[in-house]
Amino acid sequence: MADLKKEEQISSGKGLSLKRMISALGPAWIISAVAAGPGTTLSVAKAGGTYGYDFLWVVVLSVVLAFVCQYMAAKTALIGGRGIVSIVQDKWGTLPAWFVTLDALAVIWLCNVVLLKVLIAVTEYVSGLVMPWWGVVFTVAFYILVAHGGYRIVEMLCKIIVSLLVVCFIGTLFIAKPDLGMAIHGLLPDFSHFGKAEILMMTAIMGGSIHVTILSMQTYTVHEKGWGVSDLGKARFDTAVSLLGAFGLYCTAIYLTGACVLHPAGIHVNTLFEMADAITPLLGSYAHAFFCLGIWSAVFSTIMPTFIAAAYVLGDKMNWEMRPKSPRYRLTILAGCLIALPGAFLSGRPVNLLLIMLALSFLGTPFFVGIFLWLLNDRNWAKQYRNGPVLNIAGGFALLVTLFLGIKWVGGL
Repeated sequence: MADLKKEEQISSGKGLSLKRMISALGPAWIISAVAAGPGTTLSVAKAGGTYGYDFLWVVVLSVVLAFVCQYMAAKTALIGGRGIVSIVQDKWGTLPAWFVTLDALAVIWLCNVVLLKVLIAVTEYVSGLVMPWWGVVFTVAFYILVAHGGYRIVEMLCKIIVSLLVVCFIGTLFIAKPDLGMAIHGLLPDFSHFGKAEILMMTAIMGGSIHVTILSMQTYTVHEKGWGVSDLGKARFDTAVSLLGAFGLYCTAIYLTGACVLHPAGIHVNTLFEMADAITPLLGSYAHAFFCLGIWSAVFSTIMPTFIAAAYVLGDKMNWEMRPKSPRYRLTILAGCLIALPGAFLSGRPVNLLLIMLALSFLGTPFFVGIFLWLLNDRNWAKQYRNGPVLNIAGGFALLVTLFLGIKWVGGL
């Protein structure tokens, strides 16, 4: 990309060796771990089981657009030197900043409500104890781990288990042997089936890859790393490896497993546990037990960072210093846990709730993408770091896709 090469030349001039680049990985890696949650797992597995190879192009497109949007989020934050809320307030004033804040908080807390429901559903299935009061147990655990420390160890263990689950999906592909010809054909967009169900599925897949929570998180995680505008090259590399590489492999492996294992068997993933059938060729009778552990861990590793994301967003707007031991930080975490608690009593199938959650969380995405594009083309704001034509075309396409799907889905309701 010409504009990206230009940015490297403008940067501080410190050599970005491969060793330094690998050691710099972090912000987007965290984002990809949050994006690779139960919602994404469900949506891509269900798409594979329902449509076979025909939706592969949607999965690949969602990964590419995730890279574009997350890089623009990181670039905006590095140029502005602050998080998204502060940047919007400085540029357009208090009212737009509050809109961004409330949009981000609404999406984050909506996701937490549904994720708690999923966590309880899996726990009830495994333990045999059906009771919504599991929600109290988990919200207390979330508060203790996130507000008072220790969640990093739990999160790391959960991510290791989730990674092993992905390895199982990849291993299953070697046994099931996907049809290469049909997979290549699935990369070609097919608009012959474009009803409400397809629109919901596309919106859910895109929502798992590009939603307000991870876009706003990216503007804060790059600063946690200590990066500045001279680190645009690192941010691009980090985003490419994490989103195009790790997250792309994650989505593609799960989708192809669904297409070559679930679809021929007529399994459309109407329950969470039908997804376990995708790895049965590899794990046999242990598939359901390991899948339950994996999806349980995926919820844990996804929901805990989102509580922190909400604290960052609110602290940014209120100009509060959000340190782990500060009373305001702990109070915000507590508020997030209490808001998530009603999820324990939510009615409806977890599969349907996850799909609707992803679609709803996707509705604010065009607004954030539009902000990034506006700022990164503002001569007075972005100065010499303005977008080049390639990034503008990619970002503009992302904006059109997110707008189209959002309008189409809402209209279909």
